[in-house]
Amino acid sequence: MKKMLLITAVLSSSLFAASFEDNIKDLIEKQTNAKVNVVNSVDLKDSKNLKMVIVEIADGTAQRIPMFATSDGNTVIGLSNIFFTASKTDENIVSKAADEAMAYNESGQKEAAGKLINALSPEQYITLKSSTKNPKTYFIIADPNCGYCREELRHIEDRLKTHNVNMVIVGILGEDSQKKAAYLVNNVKSNMSEKDKIKGIKEVFSSNFKAPAKIDTSKVNATTESLFKTGVIRGVPYIYEK
Repeated sequence: MKKMLLITAVLSSSLFAASFEDNIKDLIEKQTNAKVNVVNSVDLKDSKNLKMVIVEIADGTAQRIPMFATSDGNTVIGLSNIFFTASKTDENIVSKAADEAMAYNESGQKEAAGKLINALSPEQYITLKSSTKNPKTYFIIADPNCGYCREELRHIEDRLKTHNVNMVIVGILGEDSQKKAAYLVNNVKSNMSEKDKIKGIKEVFSSNFKAPAKIDTSKVNATTESLFKTGVIRGVPYIYEK
């Protein structure tokens, strides 16, 4: 008799959990048209009828989002920077869940970006070799019209003391960027000295450089699209250590 009661209790608990997750999924997908999965849910100890929920977007990016939900799964409240509670226990639950989701997203984003970058062929970037033994490699994705990218180039010699640097020149800031990027990729050759390569890069990244009026930008555009189309990499300069 006790065994039957225990089995009944376990089944009831499982059915409730499934119903809660189904309600969360249905609600979010109906409101956003985005497919999601509920990764985890935790009851808040002192905030009755509220759960801390981690939802993963099922679009290939595997981004995780922490949020609050009522215990029936029929109401969802986004987690914002403003969260106050008199309960230290609940504060710790929320803080831990948010930190874990952020760490997971950062790790997943880096891995996804690495796959895009590692898929590039050597013809799609300019290689600057370090003189140190057994160097690691930085990939730096940069746009000639990006002020922060110009600032990054100021430190290129310092980076080369410890790493090889592969410069991936893209054109995400308009047609002028695309033309400058195409000119640079066409004119900095692999057989040039590292000094001449750096000189050529800095020349094109200078605010005074004028792009040719007519130049084929198809290769640069293809590289740019392959890196930015998924939304994993969203801006420049983007620096990835291989």
